[in-house]
Amino acid sequence: MDVLEGIQKEFKFIKAAFENGKVKKMSDLEKEKPTLISKLLGMNQGRYAAKLFKPHEFSPSEIARISIILDIDAGLIINLIKRELIVEEKKRIIANYRKLKKI
Repeated sequence: MDVLEGIQKEFKFIKAAFENGKVKKMSDLEKEKPTLISKLLGMNQGRYAAKLFKPHEFSPSEIARISIILDIDAGLIINLIKRELIVEEKKRIIANYRKLKKI
């Protein structure tokens, strides 16, 4: 077993949760080995935790690293982030509309 396979083996539970659709938002990962994931990503744990709650701030290379660590398709992460972003942007548009129309 090479080193990468050993790393990925540690995250089988998270991989399965992603692939089964149980991870609904990136912040669901907050309690799933955050110290280890953040160190493997090359960022401090506080910054990693902050990005979990503002996932649009993850860079493409960070998304790629997460996908490698978890051994999942990067598209799963991107689609999850996209869904979260769309929900937030819809709220922003509605708030702006209400402000504009004085509703």
